[in-house]
Amino acid sequence: MGILNNIFKNPRDDEWEQQVELENWNDIVYTRKSLDMDDPVQRREYIGSCLQQMEEAAKELDALEFEYNDVTSHLRDMEEIDALPPEQRAEINECAQKILDSQDQQEKFSKRKSKMTDEEFERMERLQSEAQAGSKKLMEAENFQRKIRNDLKRLDGELEAYFFREEELEQTMENSKKLIIAIGTALVFIIFVLLVLQFGLKLNVVYGYMVAILLAAISITVLYVQSTNAVVEMKTVKKSISRLIMLQNQVKIRYVNNTNLIDYLCLKYRVMSSGELTDLFERYSKEKRERARYEDARKLLDSNQKDLIYMLRHFRVRDPEIWIHQPEALLSHNEEVEIRHNLNVRRQSLRKRMEYNKDVVAGNAKREIEDTARLYPQYAQEILDMVSRYEERYPDM
Repeated sequence: MGILNNIFKNPRDDEWEQQVELENWNDIVYTRKSLDMDDPVQRREYIGSCLQQMEEAAKELDALEFEYNDVTSHLRDMEEIDALPPEQRAEINECAQKILDSQDQQEKFSKRKSKMTDEEFERMERLQSEAQAGSKKLMEAENFQRKIRNDLKRLDGELEAYFFREEELEQTMENSKKLIIAIGTALVFIIFVLLVLQFGLKLNVVYGYMVAILLAAISITVLYVQSTNAVVEMKTVKKSISRLIMLQNQVKIRYVNNTNLIDYLCLKYRVMSSGELTDLFERYSKEKRERARYEDARKLLDSNQKDLIYMLRHFRVRDPEIWIHQPEALLSHNEEVEIRHNLNVRRQSLRKRMEYNKDVVAGNAKREIEDTARLYPQYAQEILDMVSRYEERYPDM
């Protein structure tokens, strides 16, 4: 049945029960049925409980009264401002408009897209005096690096060509030696054949000797000259290779030093290239101008706020500081009406809470104490003494 009751329970019953519960919580019930008023401990605890409730109410009233006076003062300030002559009100409105303009400028600054991080800005702030020179130096180093790479590629190409020529010359000299040996062997073989023809067959081979020796001499001479030229050229090639290697080493040293310079500059400025550093410096320059404008707007805002406070205080407004946080209420009637309505609602709520603490909490406790003293006159003096000590602490209750 309990489950069925929960399923078919009307939601309004819950709202009604909650309302009754809240009303019961707001009601303060006093009862002496279970107390023995002749017992001094129970009697003093009961009276002390009532006085403690009055004390709690007094503390709450002090806080509420302070807030109530503050809200009332704000409403009176609004009445004072509304009652100002048109000329004076125009001055206040002009100052309030300046405050709003400065606030809008600051808001636009905070919402802008091209915003540098504080870390980047502080880093460029430290390096601003040398950032442009560093960017130029880094760009020159990068251009020099490209030239060095081109030189190294050209030297590598030349070295490759000389190494190839060296191999060709070595092959030429080796082939010349082999050909000379082959020609010598062929000449010996031809002479042997001629000798056989001359002495075996009794033939006249004089011209054969002459032709063989002449051809052999010419071939060997050509090969010798070719080999000699190759040797001479080989010396030149080796010298050129040695010169290119030394030159390549010098270029490599420049390449290493320039690479180290680029790495150091990139590390110093925390960038990857001169283009990034240039872009960073341009963004820093723009950011610096924007922050300068923001700082000017902030100073102008402070100045306008001080002027508004001074004018409002001069026009007998008791709490002028609050208006620097709501200048739009000075310019917009709808905003003023909304603030006034909110203040009235707050004051009504505060008045209701003050009445509750004064009439319900403190009033009921006070009447309970008086009723107890009347019903038990033999303890009236003791009760009055306890009340006197309380009134010394809270004379207004």
